[in-house]
Amino acid sequence: MMHLRHLVAVVLAPLVALATTAAACAATTVAYAPVAVQTVPGTQIAALADKLAFGSISDPDRAVVPAFRLADQAVPLGHVTVAPLVPLVYSTYIAVPVQIAVDGHVVKTVTAGYRVQQFIHTAVAARDLTPGTILAAGDLTLARVLSNGRAAVDLASLTGRKLRAATPHGAQIFVEQTTVNELVKAGSGAILIVRDGGVALTADVVARTGGGLGESVTVYNAQTNRLLSGTVTGPDRVELVLPGGDDSE
Repeated sequence: MMHLRHLVAVVLAPLVALATTAAACAATTVAYAPVAVQTVPGTQIAALADKLAFGSISDPDRAVVPAFRLADQAVPLGHVTVAPLVPLVYSTYIAVPVQIAVDGHVVKTVTAGYRVQQFIHTAVAARDLTPGTILAAGDLTLARVLSNGRAAVDLASLTGRKLRAATPHGAQIFVEQTTVNELVKAGSGAILIVRDGGVALTADVVARTGGGLGESVTVYNAQTNRLLSGTVTGPDRVELVLPGGDDSE
């Protein structure tokens, strides 16, 4: 009997000790001293970075805008100094590193980011335009608009062309939004004006190809049985200036 009691005591002793230790740990609370910090406002950091970022671009057709809002920064107590470093300037982005020091020791470096926007001067609608409008000088104007990566369109490229769809005032117009307004139609009769120096000869011809203002077309002269190429200058009018026949000098 004594042997059995001794065996039970041996087995239970470690369990009792473990339970006692766990209870002691549960009853013990560890107190952590709060870390004393101060906050540097993100707006203060951004104000310093803005000056460098905005001053990095001098092109009037480029603009700098913040890419994101800087968060407030928690730093240890002490005398705080905030110093922006040399900006990293790329074609579409500017990064301005800003060091935060406490009592002369750098504790953080944060980076303010900026997008570089490109503007172009391109053709836009000078008024609300309806489908089928034959674009004239009064329908178009140049405007400074934010670039979408496409090249600017000059007014001359659109003048005389036919608008495909309704276009509101101020909207950009690209060449593919228009079609050629055929002033000379293939198979139709036209007047050919041949200029040779100060002499201008006219002939009735038949257009073999169609074209719009300023485009080159081929016409057939039945009297001479010849094909000629000329430039469309108006409705059913084609002009051909012979070599040396420009009397503009």
